[in-house]
Amino acid sequence: MALRAALLGMPLSVLALSALQAQPPAPQSAEATLALLPAGPGREVVAQHCALCHAIGLTIGKRHTPEEWAATIQAMMARGAQLDESEAQTIHTYLSTHFAPKEGAAPASLPTEPASTATYPRPTGPSQWPAYGGGNANMNFSPLSQITPANVRKLQPAWTYHYGAGITPQGDQGLDFRFEVTPLLIGGVMYISTPASPAKPDLKASVTALNPETGQVIWKYESPLNIHGRGIAYWPGDDKTAPRLIFATDSGMITAVDVTTGRPARGFGRNGQIDAYIGVSSEIVGESRRSSFTVPNPVLVVGDLFITGSRPGEDGPPGPRGDIRAFDVRTGRQVWAFHTIPQTGEAGNEDYTGDQWRNLSGANVWSTMSADDAAGVVYAVTGDANAPPGVAGSQLYSSSILALDAKTGKLKWYHQITHHDIWDWDSPTPVVLMDVKQGGQTVPAVAMTGKHSLFFMFDRRDGTPLNGFAERPTQQPVTPDPNVWPTQPFPDAPGPLARTQMTRDEIPDLVPGMRAACQKVWDENHTTSDPLYAPRRAPDHAVITYPSSVGGPNWGGGSYNPDLHLYFVNLQNRVTFTLPGNQPQGMGHASPDDAGGMKAGPPMRRGGRPAQPFSFTTKDGINLSCGATPWSEVVAVDTESHKIAWRVPIGITEGIGPKGALAGTSSIGGNMTTKSGLIFIGATNDRRFRALDARNGRQLWETMLEASAASTPVSYMGKDGKQYIVVAAGGGTAVGQKQMADTLVAFRLP
Repeated sequence: MALRAALLGMPLSVLALSALQAQPPAPQSAEATLALLPAGPGREVVAQHCALCHAIGLTIGKRHTPEEWAATIQAMMARGAQLDESEAQTIHTYLSTHFAPKEGAAPASLPTEPASTATYPRPTGPSQWPAYGGGNANMNFSPLSQITPANVRKLQPAWTYHYGAGITPQGDQGLDFRFEVTPLLIGGVMYISTPASPAKPDLKASVTALNPETGQVIWKYESPLNIHGRGIAYWPGDDKTAPRLIFATDSGMITAVDVTTGRPARGFGRNGQIDAYIGVSSEIVGESRRSSFTVPNPVLVVGDLFITGSRPGEDGPPGPRGDIRAFDVRTGRQVWAFHTIPQTGEAGNEDYTGDQWRNLSGANVWSTMSADDAAGVVYAVTGDANAPPGVAGSQLYSSSILALDAKTGKLKWYHQITHHDIWDWDSPTPVVLMDVKQGGQTVPAVAMTGKHSLFFMFDRRDGTPLNGFAERPTQQPVTPDPNVWPTQPFPDAPGPLARTQMTRDEIPDLVPGMRAACQKVWDENHTTSDPLYAPRRAPDHAVITYPSSVGGPNWGGGSYNPDLHLYFVNLQNRVTFTLPGNQPQGMGHASPDDAGGMKAGPPMRRGGRPAQPFSFTTKDGINLSCGATPWSEVVAVDTESHKIAWRVPIGITEGIGPKGALAGTSSIGGNMTTKSGLIFIGATNDRRFRALDARNGRQLWETMLEASAASTPVSYMGKDGKQYIVVAAGGGTAVGQKQMADTLVAFRLP
């Protein structure tokens, strides 16, 4: 413990050295590593573990005292180095013996954490909401039925919690400051995370425990770093370790908090925190992308592991990898990693030419993963490869669904849903696990969709398609372009859930002069509306494509009612209108060099999406899309017949009269369904929170919120015998919600 006290007082130069050492370069061979190390006990252990992430010459390039080596090793273990205490001590002894400032310096012992001996309950049952999506199956389904289609109109506010950022009409404060949390309800306590606020520099991000019947604070952990994402994850603990909440922050850090104390969890990383940026950035990337790297959605807890995706940022290469990784929930040490951009010697790497795979930062899971806990399988959906034009191949494993062994990370099966994704049509919607009737048998299934709005179902045991999976030719540009893949996979049924084309006559006439003005833009640019997967750009005419790069469905995802065997998802019908041009197809931001690799240097910043030229502004300053209406819908899919059961517009475009109720409005967020046959949904830009009849989509109830609910609601049974519906109303998001708020609101029957 004396050594621990000494470590806490280490000079910043030592900590800076630790950070420098933690920038992993390209792999180094075992032979090359051993050649740099003097013979002696521990040489092979150092070569085996240290060279996984570091060039060994960088590691041993400067001599340090035993205490400094102890601090370095402890920091690396906190950042995920997979060492047990014996291996750590062996490495420490070897480095202190051979690379100390003075020969004969005595090695010091590494500190250890004492173990707890307490026991903790593991609540279960319908009154809980223990994970994002209600559980690892991500069904967003509540088995409660106190609130019904017959009485839902009587819902009224029960309590409101404000975390301190206030209400502002200034619009979106940025991706890292959005309040989109899905609360957890475990053992009679509600847990939420809240972000910091650029408008209030003194407001700290927090994890807060609330009384779920009153909204009163039980305890609050204030984070020194801003907390990212749409929620937190819960691990129930064991006989020796208290339950933990796990969440991501700025700078790529992941923190664990003890739910019994509201303080950083003992034994987890360094002071309850690990560095998830370490291990995914090469030497050439270094610290350059740390500020844009985080884990944006809750991690997935499976057994004693928590599994993460990442948001490595959307700048061009070189960037940190989008690996899927598993960490020990007690210590924070990395257990396995799956490279979504296959590395040298891995299956799928041959899909890339030369070194084009190196330092690509996409193909990441930026949404939420699902898991079959009984089978021990994780299901993850990935985004596009964030690759510049010229990166060849279908770009495995981008825009794919992956089934991974939860204990080892080994790939069990996969399907790529979009080949060589130039449309930014990643798959952000969490997959949903369900049991469905197929051919008279019950089949364990996984259902997914994505921004493209195609709906796929697979046997989750082996990936066998349940609703068809056919490669079909897609529209190609007049001049052949290797960036436009010749075929794409389509399910047999149902068809696309969102709109995929429009005609000139479908331009809406919502206010006087709108249709004529929009048709003029259409005609002047010789516009065509091309089918799904068509290139978005042509040299001699404007092109309309659907869905946009926002979707279609987005990260909010769908819900599943097993009694009705209906899958519900809210989506947008947002038009993409591209003026004539000769720029390359795709979303890339850098060019390959002559050797086929990526040019090093400063990242090329992706700017904000430009305003659509295909729009009309009213005399009152309301900007209206010229795209066909409705602009947003809720769609129900029958998972047994593979047909669309119903679809309804959702949201109101205000300021244009009665037609605004039929037009829908921009939306992003999720929905939740109940056993009694209800769907609860915010998501829309009109600040309304609604209940729909799950059987037909008819609206049964609505209320106004302080800001739009760009989040997913939850339901639980309170200790007072009342069923609650709770939703975060934060506003903002990428679809232009202007009013921001810090509001969490609960509803119940009188």
